[in-house]
Amino acid sequence: MEASGGGALVLENPDSPCRPEDYVEVAGYRLVKPYHFDFCLSVRQRWIGQSIIDIFTREFPARDRAYYLQALADGVLRVEGCQVGPDTPLKDGHRMRHYIHRHEPPVPAGPIAVVGTSEAAVAVCKPAGMPVHVAGQYRKNTVLGVLQAERPDLGPLFPVHRLDKPVSGLLLFARSAAAAAALCRQIESRDVDKVYVARVLGRFSEGHMVADVPLAWDTVANHALAVPEAAVEAAAAEATADDATMQGVLQAEQQETEQQQEQQPAQQAGQQQGEAQQEVSMAEQRRQRKQQQKAAKLAAKGAKADRQAALRAAAAATTARGGKSTPKPALTEFRLLAVAEDGLTSIVECRPRTGRTHQIRVHLQHLGHPIANDTQYGGTYGGPLASRHMAQTLGVHWASQAAGAGGSGAAGGSAGGCCSSKRPRLEGKAEGEGVLPQEQQQQQVPPQVPPPPPQQQQQRQQHQQSGEEQAAAEPAGGGDADAYAQCRAFRCRPEFEAEAGLRDALCSHCPYYAPRDYPLDLRPLWLHARRYSCGEGSWSFSAPPPEWAHPDWLPPAPYDQQWHAAAAAAACGGGGGKLFPERL
Repeated sequence: MEASGGGALVLENPDSPCRPEDYVEVAGYRLVKPYHFDFCLSVRQRWIGQSIIDIFTREFPARDRAYYLQALADGVLRVEGCQVGPDTPLKDGHRMRHYIHRHEPPVPAGPIAVVGTSEAAVAVCKPAGMPVHVAGQYRKNTVLGVLQAERPDLGPLFPVHRLDKPVSGLLLFARSAAAAAALCRQIESRDVDKVYVARVLGRFSEGHMVADVPLAWDTVANHALAVPEAAVEAAAAEATADDATMQGVLQAEQQETEQQQEQQPAQQAGQQQGEAQQEVSMAEQRRQRKQQQKAAKLAAKGAKADRQAALRAAAAATTARGGKSTPKPALTEFRLLAVAEDGLTSIVECRPRTGRTHQIRVHLQHLGHPIANDTQYGGTYGGPLASRHMAQTLGVHWASQAAGAGGSGAAGGSAGGCCSSKRPRLEGKAEGEGVLPQEQQQQQVPPQVPPPPPQQQQQRQQHQQSGEEQAAAEPAGGGDADAYAQCRAFRCRPEFEAEAGLRDALCSHCPYYAPRDYPLDLRPLWLHARRYSCGEGSWSFSAPPPEWAHPDWLPPAPYDQQWHAAAAAAACGGGGGKLFPERL
């Protein structure tokens, strides 16, 4: 099989390494050359009896049903070892394959700086706009992928924590699986001091501030929520549970005392008898002590279970219905570093003591000083928009489907500037993607797909043209217009077209490098991981601050001019504390 330019087709698999020649840089963006990829996915228990079209349309909505019907007809969507139609129910053990021409979203160009190394770890400065590891439509355009291509001297790297795609700063990798496990244990046990800097709205209060507010995750709206009432009710439930536990301990001690008193006459009688009877009495005492110890352990276990149940009930009672998770404890410490010359923003040091999703962002919003360009959590300056939000604005079909299903969408992230102590998955799934078993991660033979009939080719062209029209429908005006304009440029300007030898005649994303249905905003979030250090003092790594973190840097005026005028008036009047909390 050959590519459209006449060269030999190269089919990649999850084990295919990233190489320097896989990338090109155009107008300040790193682009991945499109490549062919054959995904494999086994039928899961919940999919048994469903058709391959229904499964892929629901589970991988980045492509619509019409595409999957055409892909099945062309043979690029198939089931191993058997012929299936659009309505054929699948069985346990079936393996689905999806052969696609893969296009990855662009990321900012430039090298990834290595800021420190040790025998166990490598520290880099992650640029904003780039994911850490394989996730969704990203495979090569990740921090791990670029390091593998440009810095093979570092050897294999293992993720230890994650940063959201729009967040920049210090990122740790381990040099071995054992080192990664050890670093994860340090982070989970809170032995690692994490320092971030953020530019927030308003004049932040001087001194030390603490946000000790539980957080819940709203799977429908795809963001975190501060739930301060959960802390109060959980504390009350904990106190009640502690009282119940103490009462149980006192009762157990009283029962033990009564048993000892009852045993005294028997012990005295046993002492008056012969040596044989004394030995029998001692054995009986040992047996009774073992029984008492067992009963005490069971009582303590039951008291602990009751306490945990009370805490869960208290948390559940404060959780709003509609897809919100149970609130989890979260604590972040803040300190003012500087106030901008115009008084509209401040530079704040953030020290998260827990690692909840979007923790720093939500806690700053709760304090009335959201990150200035974090529009998801109350910021008014132009900031990075979530891909799902942009897709909904542009009318991309998968965004409305994901929203209707209450899914996390394409803009899912973790840690919100805080690291997540959970080990990242090295292989994510995108549309039709599955991870091959180790014994099958070999070079797969691409299916021999015949050219489609002229009518099908015309349908493909119409499908592609409709996508281009959607991408061109950017909203007029507003501080986000540049982001929409850049998305349109990725799909219409000639410099972003892939060379002829990289194109596929059946691919709706061609001829451009960027995918047709994945709008993205590469502006940085004003949140930066500044330093990670071990509490024992055995290691410490720092990343240089970005331009926006310098005190003398002034951001452009926010696009909310009414709020800007009110904020300026408040800044002239001085004072600190919350700034227009009713807007947040």
